[in-house]
Amino acid sequence: MRTAPCKLVQVDLSTLAEWSLMIHPVTLLVVVADVFAPIMPSEFLVIASGSLASEGSVLLPVSLLTAATGSLLGDLALYLLFRRKLTHWLDRFRWGRAVHRGIRGAVEKAGKSPTYAGLVALRFLPGGRTAGIAAAGIAELPLRPFLGFAALGGILWSVWLVGLGYISDATTGFPMWASALLGMGVGTLVGLIIAAFFALKQRREVRKTHEHADSVQPPAAPTPARPAPEDTRSGSSTPTERDDQRH
Repeated sequence: MRTAPCKLVQVDLSTLAEWSLMIHPVTLLVVVADVFAPIMPSEFLVIASGSLASEGSVLLPVSLLTAATGSLLGDLALYLLFRRKLTHWLDRFRWGRAVHRGIRGAVEKAGKSPTYAGLVALRFLPGGRTAGIAAAGIAELPLRPFLGFAALGGILWSVWLVGLGYISDATTGFPMWASALLGMGVGTLVGLIIAAFFALKQRREVRKTHEHADSVQPPAAPTPARPAPEDTRSGSSTPTERDDQRH
């Protein structure tokens, strides 16, 4: 009796109902954790949800809401961690100390002077979201305006990444994973260009500050020459006085 040969069935993850149901909870958790460890693949998952929305596997508004909610929750957690000075809790664990060092390093690179505009713009740069939120907590920016600008930044960030995935899938016809990788490549390239622009602008501002300081600094006054001190000790005399005393 012959048995029918086994056939390998190729399964596209984008067509699985389980994948469609899991993409939103996983994306929410990863986006929240990404603010503590920027190496998390949050951008890829958000872009992938946009690609799935283009294929009709998930709802586009739910993808946008999930990414924006995860962004705001993560921002709030990191902000309160630094504003309430609770970082000593991280230092109790080895992984926490590594996370703390990474956050401090990002803040040192981006600067410790946060602005409300930075809460929106920095999240589009590699590691900029972590630096901007931590700096806001260290500077103890007021909570209410922080929440407003963090929410605005999260919404714009979500629209940008979900839109990349949606447009990449709709225009190329690639599989979901390929469209997500393409969108991630475009997003990374745009982020690097923006980062280079800000770095160049900051370097020019520092150079202008130094040039201005050098131009307004008054020249140093010449130091007057001091006269040779006279010997006033008792019993001392000049050669001329000694000759007069001999005569």
